[in-house]
Amino acid sequence: MNTNHESSALQAHLDQFFSQLTQCPELEGQLSPEDLPQLLQAGLSHVLNAALQKERQFHLADHPQDRANGYAPKRALKMGTTTVELERPRTREAFYPAVLPKHQRHLPEAYQQLLRNILLGARSFNAARRTLQALGLGYSPEQVEQLLEELHQEAKSFFSRPLCPDWLCLFLDAKIIELKDEHDQVKKAVHFLAIGIGPDGKKEVITASTFWGHEILDSWRKVLIELKNRGLLRVLLLVTDDFSGLAPMIQSLFPNSDHQLCTVHLLRNAQRHLCLEDYSCFKQAWREIQTASSFESAQTKFPRFTGTTPAQEQRLGPTLGKAHRQLPDFSQIPRAPPPSVALHQSARGA
Repeated sequence: MNTNHESSALQAHLDQFFSQLTQCPELEGQLSPEDLPQLLQAGLSHVLNAALQKERQFHLADHPQDRANGYAPKRALKMGTTTVELERPRTREAFYPAVLPKHQRHLPEAYQQLLRNILLGARSFNAARRTLQALGLGYSPEQVEQLLEELHQEAKSFFSRPLCPDWLCLFLDAKIIELKDEHDQVKKAVHFLAIGIGPDGKKEVITASTFWGHEILDSWRKVLIELKNRGLLRVLLLVTDDFSGLAPMIQSLFPNSDHQLCTVHLLRNAQRHLCLEDYSCFKQAWREIQTASSFESAQTKFPRFTGTTPAQEQRLGPTLGKAHRQLPDFSQIPRAPPPSVALHQSARGA
């Protein structure tokens, strides 16, 4: 297995999860594919600046006659399509971090992957060690270990940061992926991601956690309790998949929040189990629920939705029956006005 597999698996989960969110009716007009790079902007800036600080420490340890001399003016750097701000550490003897390209605006691609990998919750540093060696940055083996440990701690610090107590929406997802452990053995792991939308409409990746083994309820409990311990108290709507036992646990931890099952998972499940004709009817019935004028109207349409065809009743009846009270929760949330209406209202207010 190649050294980029771990990074690819973690990034692929984020890409897939975000793609699901852009299809959710709850987020119509709120998320677009262009928003994805910005979700990791703060985290990447956090770990990159930590790496630069650590490199200056290495330099000062090797050159005791030199002294730290503050920071150069803030600079924007490109990591793929993501713009991150950094403060380049300076010394009196013109130290310059080896990883920063002079007179360029992009980090080396391999170093970008290393930072994303650690930020998203990688559990093995072997691939990162090989990356640092291949880049030829002049680190000793001891310095490589110190740098990787520093980056790991900074990533943990970023995803341990205090959270705003109130959120509009919280989307959580878990995916089974394959990761290498410290012995380069490939193991099953479950990777958790949570993306939140705050009261100001700002989108954030608020957690990225990895557990060895398969998806179990105890892992979900740890993730949710950690969010509460970081300050998250109230959320209007939580969206998850239909993992057994998750709904009552969310109800106990967030009793005043609405909990909705992911509609994208629902439609994918229907497409997988139904023939093309039945699936077309299924999508049409679901569209009627999406466009219902009220929560009550959506609920009245649900019996028709669950019984559109005999094949649907047989294959999806139990799942839909259990989801009856949760699937249409989005209809209780006011839709954002079309851009033309919002612009007209803004002009009137001015």
